[in-house]
Amino acid sequence: MKQLNRGSLVLGMAATYIALFPLGATSNSAQAANPEHIQQMQTTNRCEGCDLRGANFQDQNLKGANLQGANLQGANLQGANLDDANLESANLQSANLSKATLRRASLTTTLKQATNLQDANLTKATLVKAKLKGADLRRANLLEATLEDADFSVAVVETAQGNRHVYFSDLRSANFSKSNLRNAILNQVYLADANLSQANLKGAKLKQAQLKYTNLNGAQLNRADLRKASLESVNLSEADLSSAHLGKISMKEVNLRDANLSNADLSGAKLCQMDIPASLQALATC
Repeated sequence: MKQLNRGSLVLGMAATYIALFPLGATSNSAQAANPEHIQQMQTTNRCEGCDLRGANFQDQNLKGANLQGANLQGANLQGANLDDANLESANLQSANLSKATLRRASLTTTLKQATNLQDANLTKATLVKAKLKGADLRRANLLEATLEDADFSVAVVETAQGNRHVYFSDLRSANFSKSNLRNAILNQVYLADANLSQANLKGAKLKQAQLKYTNLNGAQLNRADLRKASLESVNLSEADLSSAHLGKISMKEVNLRDANLSNADLSGAKLCQMDIPASLQALATC
């Protein structure tokens, strides 16, 4: 069994929760995939924990594949069918998944390690109802990806001793421009420096999400739930926040130019150091 992520901490009490950034596994990308593992994958459609670095699976049908814990760093999965695949705790750093389909695929972090999608290319990929709990998508490119009903919520993993670890999905510096995140679950995620310009976030759940220097220009956030979210230096210009749930949201230096806030719930919201319309002046806190 692989070791836990660096920085993981185990406490003796079974109900103890520890907030951790997901840390993906690292490996030497100069090394090639194990030929025997490639053969096993092609023959059985399963290869848990295998070394598949740099492997070429372009346009292949890998539906239902079991690749839990596999090292797919730098692999070519362009156009591959990975619907219903098990990619839990897999290392997909710098992998090419453009135009791949991952409907209902599980990329959830497990006790072994965080699912690593750092720098992965997921342009126009389909991840409808994909499970991405606790995944690390730092700097991943999801331009025009379809992530409707995808789940990026917190991953809670429990050891045999009853100890629990909490992993928050990390989407810092990821590119979700023009992507479809309708009804996606993004509660408590890290979205600093992420690009969500013109993204469809209708009905998305972003409760307690952390957004700093995030670009949401022209994003569709109507009926989205951002209660208790923290927004600092965020660009929401021309965004549609109509009927959004913004209760107890914290905004500092947020750009709301030409944003649509009609029927939005701002009860208990805190707005600081920003230009706000006269109707919202009572929410100014500094």
